[in-house]
Amino acid sequence: MTYHVRIDCSSVYELIGSFMLFVHRKWIRNVDNGMTWVRQAEQMMPSEWDEHARQVKRYSLTDYDMLYAIALEYTDGSHITGYIEHLEQTTDQQWKHVQEQYGLLDISLTRDDCQRYYVPALKCWYEHYISHTLPQWEPILLQDADEKRLLMSKITPEEVVEVATNGIVIRDEKNHIRECILAPMWHYRPMNNTCTFKNKLFVLYAVDEPAEDDCVPSHSLLRMTQALADQERLQLLRFVSQGSRSFADIQQHLSLSKGTVKHHLAVLRSAGYIRTYWDGDSESITLRQEGLSDLSVFLEDYVQVQL
Repeated sequence: MTYHVRIDCSSVYELIGSFMLFVHRKWIRNVDNGMTWVRQAEQMMPSEWDEHARQVKRYSLTDYDMLYAIALEYTDGSHITGYIEHLEQTTDQQWKHVQEQYGLLDISLTRDDCQRYYVPALKCWYEHYISHTLPQWEPILLQDADEKRLLMSKITPEEVVEVATNGIVIRDEKNHIRECILAPMWHYRPMNNTCTFKNKLFVLYAVDEPAEDDCVPSHSLLRMTQALADQERLQLLRFVSQGSRSFADIQQHLSLSKGTVKHHLAVLRSAGYIRTYWDGDSESITLRQEGLSDLSVFLEDYVQVQL
């Protein structure tokens, strides 16, 4: 492994990620309580929000890479209002510098459009949603980041990436990546969100809500059991258990649409049943045998109550 791994926790990343999810809702069916969360958040938003969302929806999802890149360059930590102010005051020269630094010269979003549309929308999202929910999730993210930093002293950085992402192994054999940044994420759980920059890989990994009641099955156990309650996903697991497979291999074998295969892989990855090897250009997928073993352990621990 030739790249450096670091853990970076910031509520600014949560601002951007939750905003993107709420506005575009592309992955909402893969997110825990997705539509329930959407309805709750909608009730918190003012009437002018609809116009903000309409303006932002005109832009590509890849434009959010620029918002994340500026956040990574932002030097004032997790101060959300400071980040929005920084975004509002970014000059053309600073904007172009970040584009060049992160390999985002093809991004269609201009500085003027960002300040005209994204900044007011982000202000509204922060004021009416993020500022009210931040006490709920920020301490959980900070604690998880500390746990991952401690883990860095016990296992290899590559293993830390796999543990955090529930099965993603980065093999940078072509030396494209100099740094892998791991950031805990709340609103996308149990999904991962990844931005590929020049020489950098930014991975937002999901952090679960702590269990409050031993009588209720854990999120992990529910995902494990629900992931297997589907014929196509069971066939997919059987197929990748026979050797490393590409996305195209899986799609052809199952005769499913690209979107359906992506959904099944997302569900199986969040349950811990598959391991994905990524080399900077392509990925290959295998069975994660430990996932099947974990299911047996978690199920036994829950079902067989110790008296």
